[in-house]
Formats: sequence, structure tokens, C-alpha cells
Amino acid sequence: MAPLQKRAWYALALGVAFAIAIAAVFIVMGGATAYAEDAGMRLIVAALVIGFLALYGIVLSATRPGRGRGKVGMDERDRVVVNRALLVQLWAVILSLVAWAIALTEVYWEQGHIPVVFPYLVFGSVLIVNMLAQAVGILTGYWRMR
Repeated sequence: MAPLQKRAWYALALGVAFAIAIAAVFIVMGGATAYAEDAGMRLIVAALVIGFLALYGIVLSATRPGRGRGKVGMDERDRVVVNRALLVQLWAVILSLVAWAIALTEVYWEQGHIPVVFPYLVFGSVLIVNMLAQAVGILTGYWRMR
């Protein structure tokens, strides 16, 4: 298994675990309304997001090309996979933003505005979707090359 592929597996596992943890916090503590009203819940979610970003950075740093005994760079196949993964990331982010825009517009149409809490939730979710999509794009790229 290529080092880039291993990194993608680690990143995917980490991203899914944190996404489940954040979703569980929202389910258990009462959703977006509770998030807007409960400073403790916001701190928990912020800690999870910051923890995810820190661990993701560690995974990327520990598994980057050139680590270890010999300098091993990315070959042509890895570069093709990474370039294709960028397209997966782009489409995943666009589709998640479209979903948020449509859902929020429809739910809050009568009020004429969305609550202030939602831009934070949109940002956090798109950040996680972006990172998960990169891992999925890399794994899909290697799977297609078989």
C-alpha cells in the first residue's frame, strides 16, 4: 500500500470518528438551538473541531513523503491520484454548500434570515467534508488505478 493511501485511510478514520462525535454531541445536547444557547456545548464542539484539526495535522505531518529512512517522494501515480482527489474535494464542498443553502433557505424563508449560529455550523461541516473528501478522493483514485 502506498504511503499516500495509508495516510488517506488514517485521515478517513479520524474524520469519520470526529464527525460521529460531533453529531452525537448535537443529538444528545439538543441540536442547533442548544448550540446557540449553551456556551458549554459550543466549547465542546470547538474542542472537538480543534482536536480534529490538530490530529489531522499530525497525521499529515507523520505520513508525508520523505519521512523515515529514505527520501521517498511522490511518483507519477500519486500525483495523478492527488489531482483527481482535488476534484472530489471541490465537488463535495460545493454539494455540501448547496445542501446547506437550500435547507436553510427553505426552513427560514418566512423569517427572512437565518439564525447567527448557522454560519458557524456551515463552516465547521464544510471543513470536515473537505478533509473527508480528500481522503475518499485519494482512496477512490487508487482503487480506480487497479
